Amino acid sequence: MMTDQNAEINPNAIAQVKVLALLGAVLLVGSNSFVLSPILSEVAAGLSTQTYHVAWAISAFGAATALSALTLAGMIDRMSVGRVLGGAALLLAVAQVSSGLSQHWIWLCLSQALAGVAVGVLLPGSYATVTATAPKGREAARLGVVLTGWALSLVVAVPAAAFITEHLGWRMVYFLMAGLSVLVAGILVILLSDVRGGMTTRTSPLRASQLPGVWQLLAVMLVYMSAFYGSFAFFGDGVRTAFGLTAQGSGMFVMAYGLGFGIMGFVLGVVSPKITRGYLCLVLIAIAASYASWGLTLQSQITALAGTAIWGMLNQLGLNAMVVSLNRQAAEARGAVMGLNSAVTYSAVFAGPMIMGPIYAGFGFAAVAGLGSVLVMCGVIVSWRSA
Repeated sequence: MMTDQNAEINPNAIAQVKVLALLGAVLLVGSNSFVLSPILSEVAAGLSTQTYHVAWAISAFGAATALSALTLAGMIDRMSVGRVLGGAALLLAVAQVSSGLSQHWIWLCLSQALAGVAVGVLLPGSYATVTATAPKGREAARLGVVLTGWALSLVVAVPAAAFITEHLGWRMVYFLMAGLSVLVAGILVILLSDVRGGMTTRTSPLRASQLPGVWQLLAVMLVYMSAFYGSFAFFGDGVRTAFGLTAQGSGMFVMAYGLGFGIMGFVLGVVSPKITRGYLCLVLIAIAASYASWGLTLQSQITALAGTAIWGMLNQLGLNAMVVSLNRQAAEARGAVMGLNSAVTYSAVFAGPMIMGPIYAGFGFAAVAGLGSVLVMCGVIVSWRSA
C-alpha cells in the first residue's frame, strides 16, 4: 500500500501540488504520443525518407510502451515513487533529445522505442499513485484532474508542435519537450520522494491479472480502447470527407474533443462521483450511444462539433471509472495492474485501427463508429456479468 509520510503537514495543499505534478507527467506522455502524427511529412523530409518510415516510430513507441508496462511498471509498488517516476521522466527526456538529433528514420524509431520504455513506467505509475494516495471516495476527483493532461496535450501540445515546426523546425519540438521532461522529472522527485509502495516483492503480470475482477476489467478496457483508437484513427479524415475541410479545419474537431475531455476532468474534480458497477455500466452505455449516433451527428458541422465535445466528455468519464475500478481491485499491486492496463491500452492502439481500417474503406466513418458502439456494449455485458 502506498504511503504518504508528510500528509499531516497542510495535507490539502500538499496533495493538490502532487496531483498537478502527476498531471504534468501525463501531459508529457500525451505530448510524446500525439506530436509526431501532424508533423510526419516535415520529419520525413528532414530525414530524407518516406512518411511511412517515420510512422513506424509511432509503432515502435507503442510496442515498447506495452512491453515496458508489462515488465517494469511493478517497480512503483516497491520503490520510492518520486525516484521511479522522476527517473522515467528523465529517461523520456533522453529519448526526446535523441529523437531531435536523429539523422535516419531507424535512429528515430529506436529513440521512440526508448521513449516507450519510459512511458511504460511513467503512465501506469502516475495512475497508480494518484488513486492510491487519494482520500477514500475522492479517487475519481483526483484522477479526473490528472487525466486532463491528455486533453492539454491535444489542445496545447499538438497545435504548438505544428507552430514550432513551421517556424523553428521539427527538431526543436523534441528539444523543447525534453526540457519540459527534465523539469517535470525534478518536480516529481522533490514532491513524491516521501510516497512509497508498500510491497517488498515483485508482483508478476500473471499474478496481477488473477486478482479478483482484474482480468474482466482488463477485457472491458481492451474493447473500450479498441473502439476509441479504431474510431479516432479515422475521425479526422471522416469529418474532412463529410464537410470538405482542410487539415486545419479538422483540427477544430480534435480541439473540441480535447476541450470536452478536459472540461469533464475538472467537473469530476468537483463532483467526485462514487464509482460503482452501475455507474460504470451507465457511462459505457452512454459512450456506446455516442458512437451509434455518428450517422446523424455528421449531418452538419455544428452537430458534429457538439457530438465531438460530448464524446470527449464521456470518454473522460469512462476512462476515469475504468482506472478507479482497476485500482480498487489491485489491492497492493497497483503498479503491476496499471502496467497491465497500459499494455492492454497500447495493444488497442494496434488492434483498433487494424480492425476498423477495412470497414472505413468500404463503408465510411459512421460504420466505424457503429462497430465502436458494438464493442463498447460488449464491455457493458462483461462488466455487468463480472460484478
